[in-house]
Amino acid sequence: MFFLFRDRSRAGRLVGGLLALGLLAAPVLNAPAASADTAVKPDGGSFTILGAGYGHGYGMSQYGAYGAAKKGLTWKKILTFYYPGTKRQTLAKATTIHVWLTADDDDSLRVAPAPGLKVADRSGHQLTLPTGTGYTSWRISRSGAGYKLAYRNASGSWKTKATALDTSTWTFSTTAKVVKVVLPNSSKSYRGSVKLVKRGDGGRTVNTVRLEDYVRSVVPSEMPTSWLANAVRAQAVAARSYAVRLRDYYDYTGYDICDTTACQVYGGISRENTGGDAAVKATAGVIVTYQGKVALTQFASSNGGASAKSNLPYLTAHPDPYDGVITSQAWTRTITATSIARQWSSVGTVKKLQVTKRDGSGRYGGRVTTIKIIGTKLTLSVSGSSFQSRFGMRSTLYKVS
Repeated sequence: MFFLFRDRSRAGRLVGGLLALGLLAAPVLNAPAASADTAVKPDGGSFTILGAGYGHGYGMSQYGAYGAAKKGLTWKKILTFYYPGTKRQTLAKATTIHVWLTADDDDSLRVAPAPGLKVADRSGHQLTLPTGTGYTSWRISRSGAGYKLAYRNASGSWKTKATALDTSTWTFSTTAKVVKVVLPNSSKSYRGSVKLVKRGDGGRTVNTVRLEDYVRSVVPSEMPTSWLANAVRAQAVAARSYAVRLRDYYDYTGYDICDTTACQVYGGISRENTGGDAAVKATAGVIVTYQGKVALTQFASSNGGASAKSNLPYLTAHPDPYDGVITSQAWTRTITATSIARQWSSVGTVKKLQVTKRDGSGRYGGRVTTIKIIGTKLTLSVSGSSFQSRFGMRSTLYKVS
C-alpha cells in the first residue's frame, strides 16, 4: 500500500485514537501562544486554507526520517534528532507482546485446523486437537464463567467437544507457532498463539507474539520498506518502543496494544516483507529510553517543517530541515462559509474566520490551538484540531488565507 495514503490515515487519527484510549495525558501543547491572526472574510463565499504537514507533529516525521536518511544520517542519528535526550536500550529476544485483534468482534475465537493444534488453559492443562476432513474449524466461545470448545464438521454444523480444561483463559497454539485465525469476514495467519480473553459475557481475541515478529508486521504497515534503509530502521525502533511504552504504562485487560490506527497497524504474517525484516534484524531488540524508562515514540507522516512540543522532555518543538527534502509537505484546502455554518449552525451566516491562538512552533506562527468563527448570530471559538477534523484537513499547522 502506498505510504501517502496509508500514513495519512494513521497520522491524521493518531492523536484522536490516543485520546480514545486515554493515552494522551502526557503530550499536551504548552508552548507560548503566538499573536492572533487578522480576521479573514470569505472570498466568493469560500475561505482558502494554506497548510503544511500531515498528522499531529509529535516526535518523528516519517517523511523527515526519509529526508534525513537521504542526507546521510544513520538510523541512530535520526532517532536522536527526533527524540532528543533519549538513549537506546536492547531488550531480550524472548520479549513478547499481547495484541488485541479488533476485527474478530463476534465474541468467540475460531481457528483453522493445523498439525499440532492445541488448546490449553492457564493452569497447564492442554488438549491436542484432531485433524481430518471431519474438522473444518475449531472455536472457543464463552460458557458461563468459563469456555467451551467446538468444531465445525464437514456438513457445516458445530459440535461441542468435551475437555478437562478449567475456567482460566483458553489459548490456541501449534507446533509451527503459527495460527490461522478465522475472522468474521476473512482469515489471517499470526505468529505465536491466540487466546480468548473474557470480556463481560463475551471475549476479546488476543495474539501473544514475540515483539520482534510483531514489529516485522508493523513496519511495512507504517512506512514503505522500499525507502532508504536508515529511515526504515528508525521506524522499526520507534514502532518497537511505542509498543513497549503502551505495554508498560497502560493497564488494559488482557492485552497491551490494539492492531489499528488507534495504536499501530498490525496485520500478522501477511504484512511482513523482506525490507521490514531487514530493518527489524538490523535493530534487533533496540528501544528508545529516557532516564531509564521507555519513551513514548510518537510519529506521524509529516510535521510540516517543525515538530510539535509536548510536556515530555524528549518531544520538543524544533525546526525540521529534513521534512521537506523528499517532497513539499504544503497543502491547500478550500472551505465554503456555508459548510462551516452547517457544522456550527448557532453562528448563523459565517462572516469571518480568525485564528486567535497558536502553539508557536513552525510556519504561520505554529499550529492552531484556537480559531474563532464570527457569524451574524454569534462568535464561537473552537479548537484548531476540531476545525481540522471537521473538514478532513491534514494537520493543525494552517492559516486562513
